[in-house]
Amino acid sequence: MADRYRVDPVEAIIAAEQDALGSDFGANGYTTRAQADELVDVLSLGPGQVLLDLGSGCGWPGIHLAVRSGCHLVSVDPVEAGVHRTEARAAAEGLAARSLAMVGDGEHLPLAPGTVDALVHADVLC
Repeated sequence: MADRYRVDPVEAIIAAEQDALGSDFGANGYTTRAQADELVDVLSLGPGQVLLDLGSGCGWPGIHLAVRSGCHLVSVDPVEAGVHRTEARAAAEGLAARSLAMVGDGEHLPLAPGTVDALVHADVLC
């Protein structure tokens, strides 16, 4: 009888993220969907532009911004597992052709000056 009330922890985490953030990325930050949607306008993102998501973790909100705006996405995270999660989610969202995820940090970015139009670093301690 006790098993009947047992909650799947993964389902509980996804439900909590949906309620709090409006997403299902596996994010553990605080950027809400409304805030991320507002960033599309604030950053003037659109097709042909490049967004850098620094400390991208699971890909939230960078992937969401790229999907909504049509921009290209470069995701950088110091943790390899985070980069793999970002790559998988970007592919699932149809962004494989216009996204790149790499292990790195903000100090040593392998990007030429002027190649990025906007930057986000949601919920990253600097």
